[in-house]
Amino acid sequence: MFSLSDAHMITDSVLREQVEQHPRAQELLRAFLYPYPAPDHDFVFRGGEVIPMSDGDIGPLASGRTPVLAVGSNRAPLQLSRKFTHQNLSDEIPVTHGWMMHHDIVYSTHLTGYGSVPATLAPSPGTRARVSVTWLTPQQLAHMHVTESVPAHYSYQQLQGRDLDLDCGVRPDHVGIYQSVRGHVFERGAVYALSAIEARDRRFKSLEQWEMIEHFAKRAGHRHGPGFVLRVIDDVEFRRSVVDVC
Repeated sequence: MFSLSDAHMITDSVLREQVEQHPRAQELLRAFLYPYPAPDHDFVFRGGEVIPMSDGDIGPLASGRTPVLAVGSNRAPLQLSRKFTHQNLSDEIPVTHGWMMHHDIVYSTHLTGYGSVPATLAPSPGTRARVSVTWLTPQQLAHMHVTESVPAHYSYQQLQGRDLDLDCGVRPDHVGIYQSVRGHVFERGAVYALSAIEARDRRFKSLEQWEMIEHFAKRAGHRHGPGFVLRVIDDVEFRRSVVDVC
């Protein structure tokens, strides 16, 4: 759950005040704060808690698990809790951090059912993007496929690990990734990076989440604000119509 104090992360003052005063503030914060705060150190997510991981821990913890890139919200404890806590499977998930060379974390050309513009991975020669890796059991991976709406919104792919440089020193041969089915290229070939994700030598224009939602609203001829986001959440056909325009 979000606190209203979390609204300070919305940098547009007018929008922030609208969210703070709205009766559906929790839903609006879920949309506007994607991809959500996350530790920038290796940790184990267990029972809803974040447990820092020491050097050398990942070896035994990762045994029998599949490394999967978390380029958006799946690196955040809040999202891991939403997806795995109270499910009939273990919610213990090691999460490691590092850099992905020659790639960037960018916005997909679709909207989620909770109102956000989600992330996907894009080639970007010379760029180094900060990424996370979740290490999932077979049961957790199957459940993650469901939460990522495979194959409707994302396809699950395997990438070679040569461009992945993890802080812990482990370099898997391959790493899984959820790639947007709709892609990441907007009108006139524009690609927009997530400003919330650290990157070096970034080539693409970076936008905050609220700015990206505003882009969708304007392209579809609608006024940006809480009303637009809530209609995206509540009305599937409206959401599809907005995505089709963009």
